[in-house]
Amino acid sequence: MHIHNRPRPIYFSRHGESLYNVEDKVGGDPDLSERGYGYAQRLNQFFQEEMKQRKISKSTKLYSSTLKRTKITAGALELGIKPVALKMLDEIGSGSFDGMTYAEIEEKYPNEANERKIDKLRYRYPSGESYMDVIHRLEPVIFAIEKSQEPVIIVRQQLK
Repeated sequence: MHIHNRPRPIYFSRHGESLYNVEDKVGGDPDLSERGYGYAQRLNQFFQEEMKQRKISKSTKLYSSTLKRTKITAGALELGIKPVALKMLDEIGSGSFDGMTYAEIEEKYPNEANERKIDKLRYRYPSGESYMDVIHRLEPVIFAIEKSQEPVIIVRQQLK
């Protein structure tokens, strides 16, 4: 790990509410809902205040996943910083279950739903990923964040 002699903030934000969040669907690459766009604007206001207080500057690193909902949310931040979209920050790959609700998965694939409940950390979606896969995928990003001497903002989706 890298040690710095000056502290810097690291901000994590979830994307604004997406259309799939409203429908309780897994995965996908949907747009933001109306509430999601409102959240992105409020997040921008928060970071405008952080800039005024000199907690962040134009040298701040701004990262998002490659998914539409995170890119829109990060893109709404008017900080003079171009967001960098990283595939490594994408949400867990839900594979064959992409676009389904948890209720649909439970109904159509009860064994898979049960396996996920038993060991959510190691459960791998059919043709998708496990949380262990995501942890390994995120390691280089964590090292890059730790290495950075400037403030960092990360916009991504929740892990569910």
